[in-house]
Amino acid sequence: MVDVLVVGAGPVGLAAALWAKRLGLSHLVLEKGTVAHTIYRFPRDMVFFSEAKNIEIGGHPLVAHGPKPTRKEALLYYQKVAEREGLQVKTYTEALAVEGREGAFRVRARDLLKEEEEVHAARYVVVATGYFDRPNRLGVPGEELPHVRHRYEEAAPFFGKKVAVVGGSNSAVEAALDLYRGGARVTLVHRGPWVRPGVKYWLLPDFQNRVKEGSIRAVMEARVEAITREGLWLTRPEGRVFLEADFVLVLVGYRAEDRLLREARVAYQGEKPLLSPEGETSLPGLFAIGSCAYGPDTRSVFIENGREEAERALKAIAQRLAP
Repeated sequence: MVDVLVVGAGPVGLAAALWAKRLGLSHLVLEKGTVAHTIYRFPRDMVFFSEAKNIEIGGHPLVAHGPKPTRKEALLYYQKVAEREGLQVKTYTEALAVEGREGAFRVRARDLLKEEEEVHAARYVVVATGYFDRPNRLGVPGEELPHVRHRYEEAAPFFGKKVAVVGGSNSAVEAALDLYRGGARVTLVHRGPWVRPGVKYWLLPDFQNRVKEGSIRAVMEARVEAITREGLWLTRPEGRVFLEADFVLVLVGYRAEDRLLREARVAYQGEKPLLSPEGETSLPGLFAIGSCAYGPDTRSVFIENGREEAERALKAIAQRLAP
């Protein structure tokens, strides 16, 4: 039995494991992908909005070549921190359920490589499953067609194709710009009058200029009614219109990956679990930190404040385990 079992080896889960180690607690981290799998799945050429110092964990400096770290730099950083600190991370192992009570939890899991189920015992459980595995859906006919994507990685597969990007925040704007530079014919579709004002400050003027010169087409005040193999039906103020597209990228944000919390039957208020200031759920001993505890409100939590939540949770656990 370990003192603390952490579910999720993203930046916040790793920060929790580091605090467990610093506080003298035994730990185990279960991660269904690789270490920092969330970062691994980011667009390949993505640049963080945050400065490097704001996403560091455990006192380890993140050295970036530019003013903002890239996805590649951050990915290598988190993996190397886990390695150098000797964090106990079991990768490609999916947590299936949290059972039991404070001091005697059982976490059922599945080793995805061996295709075997296993059980891990822990005194406390900290869920840090993030949100990147749960993209928002439009909920319209045709959204499951094979040419529709809910994540973006790189432009190469879309070279020479007509691509409709649905969304108006960072993910959509960044993808539209990358696709344009990768040789795609891009249309950005957004329900608002213009893209969100919170778009990264170095992306917004670039996007505005590309739209002004006609390199990227912007279709605003448009709601997707249906997706077909030939394109999208949109509802606009002037009526119903059809937009041709070979591919459709639906990049309209994410929502918390909170299945473990819901199946553990913790109390919720609306779409968010009820938490103590330390992140403890209504089930004593079960904590939720980072964006997994924020429902659809993924704009309120970042690596920066997720690190702080990890610290508060682990210090609360250590205090209870103190002799």
